[in-house]
Amino acid sequence: MKKIILWTVTAFMFFGMVGCTNQPIEEAPPTTEVKIAGLKGPSSMGMIKMIDEQSSFGDNVSTLYDIVPAPDTLVAKLLNGEYDFATLPTNVASIIYNKKGAYQISGISTWGMLYVVTDDPDIKTWSDFSGKTVFPFAQASTPDILFKYLLNLNGIDPEKDVTFDYSLQQAELVQALAANQVSIAVLPEPFVTAVTMKNPDLKIPMNLQEEWKIAHATSSILPADASYPMTAVVVRKEFAEEHPEIVTQFMNEYESSVNWVNENPGEASHLIEKNELGLTAKAAENAIPRSNMKLVKTSDCKNIIEFYLNVFNGFSPQSIGGAMPDEDFYYGE
Repeated sequence: MKKIILWTVTAFMFFGMVGCTNQPIEEAPPTTEVKIAGLKGPSSMGMIKMIDEQSSFGDNVSTLYDIVPAPDTLVAKLLNGEYDFATLPTNVASIIYNKKGAYQISGISTWGMLYVVTDDPDIKTWSDFSGKTVFPFAQASTPDILFKYLLNLNGIDPEKDVTFDYSLQQAELVQALAANQVSIAVLPEPFVTAVTMKNPDLKIPMNLQEEWKIAHATSSILPADASYPMTAVVVRKEFAEEHPEIVTQFMNEYESSVNWVNENPGEASHLIEKNELGLTAKAAENAIPRSNMKLVKTSDCKNIIEFYLNVFNGFSPQSIGGAMPDEDFYYGE
């Protein structure tokens, strides 16, 4: 009798186990990895809260943030499709798009951070640049093109009235300016803050963002208070098509990070130094108020981007990749 009971219990357990093994096992949904790149320097300052917190963008989404040391390196990686999101100069975004069409512009994060820095007390208005030598960093760079464009609009011929010297790299230019070996330069933040901290005799007579607004105050194309869209956010087109919800979440997180940096420059500056963006906390804290960071989605500033790229195209088509990008360049349009 005992053997019968034992056999019955064993059989029940065996068939019960078989029944359990036949139950479908729920598989965890696959994890989507999002790769994000920012350039070392000021263009990544607005993203610093996301970088420090390694912000994710939803359930089953992992993130990898990468600070790339040089623009050429970032361009090469983007041409290979290595990142899903990146921040970089707007005209460079156009160059990448014109080469492969793999990245779209999803927004603008920086609205100009260029200033004239000088030890010359006579530089006050645009006419004061006539007969002077100006160092605008590299030829066909954003400082070079924007400064020449504004000279033209203010009645100064950059080809005849002003001499341009491109012999110094940006770091060398900052050192020379600090040592009074160069008199007039066009620089972006945070280099403006860095050099004026080293040499308190230097002045900032011109804010090119304000000069842009003044020059276009009566424009029927640009809003009266619009500066120029200097730094763009791009998204890999194939990724955006597959994960539009992550694009939305990324842009929302980016906007929150930019707002936090603007509202908390002291805390943000320590994160900038900690995460090795190339700035000391003191320099970053002083530079943030002049860096004009604000995230605006492409759908809200497309006409401004097009106008800006047309300016570059007029001076040097190669500075935007040889031609104006087509409609597919603009994400969400």
